[in-house]
Order: sequence, then structure tokens, then C-alpha cells
Amino acid sequence: MSFSRFWAILRKEFRHILRDRRMLFMVTISPAVMLTAFAYVFTFDLNPAKIAIYDQDHSAYSRNLVRALSHDRNLIPMGEAARYDDLKEMMKADEIKLGLVIPPDFGDALAAGHSATVQVLGNGSDPLNASPQMAILSQRISEWGEDYQRIEMAQPVEMRALTLYNPDIKGRWSMTPALLAIAMILPSMSVALALAREKELGSFESLVATPVQGAEYILGKLIPYIIFGVVSAGIAIVITVFWFKTPMRGSYLDLAGFTLIYLWATLGISIFVSSFISNQSTALRAVLLLFLVPSFFLTGLMIPVDEKSKLVAYSLPATHYIAINRGIFLKGLSWRQLGFHAFMLLAMGLASTLLTILSFRKRVS
Repeated sequence: MSFSRFWAILRKEFRHILRDRRMLFMVTISPAVMLTAFAYVFTFDLNPAKIAIYDQDHSAYSRNLVRALSHDRNLIPMGEAARYDDLKEMMKADEIKLGLVIPPDFGDALAAGHSATVQVLGNGSDPLNASPQMAILSQRISEWGEDYQRIEMAQPVEMRALTLYNPDIKGRWSMTPALLAIAMILPSMSVALALAREKELGSFESLVATPVQGAEYILGKLIPYIIFGVVSAGIAIVITVFWFKTPMRGSYLDLAGFTLIYLWATLGISIFVSSFISNQSTALRAVLLLFLVPSFFLTGLMIPVDEKSKLVAYSLPATHYIAINRGIFLKGLSWRQLGFHAFMLLAMGLASTLLTILSFRKRVS
């Protein structure tokens, strides 16, 4: 291997990326753009629900209940309705998501020590949010009603739940670090398109007449995209921490190291696949099929990795990078705890790079 030939390929690739604004955007800025967009799309945090109340009782008990609900951060009071039909009209106009009907005998029942019944209305046209919002409202009413229960004996068991690493169960805290794995697929797409474009436009033909060897050409192509990929990852991580307020409990240095080997794995596989492809459209479809589509459904991004599909999932670099990012951001894990995932990424990067070098042929088909 000649260092001068390797350096010539390396410089050429750096200049190509810097002069091609579309390519520069794809390998540096577009991962951050994709991360931001996906973080809003794939975050399933429950938004505060607008609620209106139809109070037919107007007793001290009903007013106390209304006051208690108005201080809940998950509920936004939109005033009281004068009629039952007003609740339906407000919900039909999408002015509220929840309605509460307090019957005329509500206060009398509580004063007499009996159970009181209220009606909760939810917006069934939005089932994803309606069910948990109605559950939250029902829970708040039940908690308020405990003060008026006449209990003859204490509860024998008291349960206190504690959620570790993400106390408020914020979906964005879990999804944003995981989505970094999806966003960082774009540099792999860029290198695949770059290699296919050289073959498609005929510039690869001039390489045949030069003494450049496979290792010099492949490494000269690979390294610039890894460097620009690290830069784009840094931008995406800044957005994750400072824009989406995701806690960073681990080491930034560890995260940089894991990101480097993840880029090596994805870029290495992408170069290996694109070495057998002669046009850009096929290269684009191959990267989407290999990385982007499976990464949404098989890597644990939204649902845990299934035992039946574990073999396929562990063959995807994104599976390991998602586990790494969630471990570093939320749990503060290091290389010692994440060594298996690091080993898998290193093995993928090394194997794909060696296979590409060994299969490299300076010929035009």
C-alpha cells in the first residue's frame, strides 16, 4: 500500500464533498434535520388535554372537585358548560378533548357517605390519546374522592411506584437518542451514491489506468465520510441535549467513540454493497432496504427486539447503536457495560472493509 496514492484519493474525496453542496449537506446537516423531524413524529408523549365541565350540582363538593382538577398539569380547563349538549358541540369543534358531567345529587351522595357517580366524555376520533387521557382524568377523580371515603380499616398494603432513569416517562427522552441511529444512516447513503455515481458517470474508468490499489481506494473513500459523519453526529447530539432537553448521564467521550465505530460499521457495509452496484438509483434503494426500513421495526426503536427476530436484529448496526445511546444518555453506562454492542459494531466494520478490499477489482463492466 502506497501512502502517497492513499493520500491522493483521500484529498480528492474531501474536495469532492466540500465542493458538492448537496453532498456536504447530506453528510453534515441532514442527519440533524432528520433527527429533529423524526423526534416530533415518533414521540408519543401525552399532551395536556383541554377539558370542560358540566356541573349540575354546584355544591361545595363539586366546586372542590373542579378546583382540584384545574391544578392538574395534564388538564387544561376550558370553562364550564351550561348544557350537556354544549360539551358535545365543543368536542365536535375540537375545542376540548375531555368532558366531565357532575350530576345533581353528587354532593348529597358524598355527604351521606355513599358513592357518587360522574360521567367522563372522551374524543373517540383520536383513540391514541383519548384512552390515556380518560384514564388520567378518572385517576385524578378517584384520588380526589379518597378524601371522602369512610374507611373502617387501613389499607394492608401500600404501593409506591418508582420509574428509574426516566421518572416522568417522557417518550422524547427515550426516542431522541434512539433516533440518532436512524439519522446517522444518511452518511452511509452518501458514500453509496458517491461510489455508484463514479461508475455511472464513467469517472471510475480513469482509475483502471492508475496504480491505485483496492485498500488505498476503499480507505481513501471511507475515511472522509467517517470524519464528516462524526461532525454531523456532533450537531445531532447538540440538538438532542440542548433542544430536546434529553439528559446526558454518561460520557461524551464514550459516545464519540461509539459513534465512530457505528459510522465505520454502516459506511463499511454500504461501501461493500455499492461495490457491486453500477447506478445511483439502485444504490439508494439498496441502502434504504438494508438500513432504513429494518431499523424502524427490528432494532428496538419502538418495540423491544423479539426473541424470534433477534438474529436478524443483531445483524443490523442500528440495533447496537440504539442500545448504546439509550444506555449512555439515560443510564450513564460506559464501555464496560456496553462492550458486547461495541464488539459487534467493530466486527461489522472490520469485516465489511476487508471484504470490500478483497473483492475490489479495477475493471469496467
